[in-house]
Amino acid sequence: MSPGETRRPDFLLLGAPKCGTTSLAAYLGQHPDVCFSYPKEPVFFEAEYEKGLDFYWRKYFAHWQGERIAGEGRVFHLFLPFAPERIRASLPEARLIALLRNPVDRAYSHWWHRFSRGLETLSFAAAIEHDLAHDDGVERFSGEEGAKRWREGLVNLGVTTRHGLYLEVGRYAEQLERYGALFDWDRIKVLFYEDLSRDPRALTREVWSFLGVDPSAPLADAEARNVRRQAVRTPAAARVLQVGEALRRFVPASLRPRLRALLPERTAQQPPLDPGLRRELEHYFRPHNERLERLVGRDLSAWGAASR
Repeated sequence: MSPGETRRPDFLLLGAPKCGTTSLAAYLGQHPDVCFSYPKEPVFFEAEYEKGLDFYWRKYFAHWQGERIAGEGRVFHLFLPFAPERIRASLPEARLIALLRNPVDRAYSHWWHRFSRGLETLSFAAAIEHDLAHDDGVERFSGEEGAKRWREGLVNLGVTTRHGLYLEVGRYAEQLERYGALFDWDRIKVLFYEDLSRDPRALTREVWSFLGVDPSAPLADAEARNVRRQAVRTPAAARVLQVGEALRRFVPASLRPRLRALLPERTAQQPPLDPGLRRELEHYFRPHNERLERLVGRDLSAWGAASR
């Protein structure tokens, strides 16, 4: 890096909500040569792009201490149509890591994540019905106008108020193709949640190797992050949290967990997914999964992907 040049991230962890990116980010950041952004999910390319790369680096990598590489992990970068061009213009040499999950399981986990936090009021079946009613195939967030529409739905630290994403976010092939049109494929690594869950250490070493750092570094903590909640927050409590996030700079960090603990919750288990609805969703995703099979050369029949 030449004198006066703005330091830039070297890699981006792409994915989708509930695909395991929080866990993988925590594992990657344990390497002594890796600096991971804080927080894990910058909204620079969604809501702060006009502020420039110097702002991006100073805000999200202020803790950098000379590590060889740095990266971040915003979950919506894979989905958003306007993101790849912004990333290509800003970080043309970046390496991209896409972490994917069975889209039916991902959608159901995403719904529970939002429902249990009071951000979603519909049942899963009703939320899917809403998605299907608004699924016209149009890329709603393309170009600068799409970026503006997306930004208008962001609250807090990047939480989106948008409905209609449980299905659309899981159409991975078309999203990867947007990146493949702008980056050499040898700079894109596609990984799967199932592999991460089965052997997090092996997959982390694989990613470290892809990023060019020593893959034999120890991974001391391989516990999963952002796991399923066993409680449901009321919508009123969720609204209080949203206001609180807007005022968080005025609240000492030491007090925030105690304030959250005062918000009403009730113990609840995520209900099982209705088998009939699962079959409907597998049918919906089948052409998208088969397209992904051809793109990455992996058998995804366990996802209900293949018609054979």
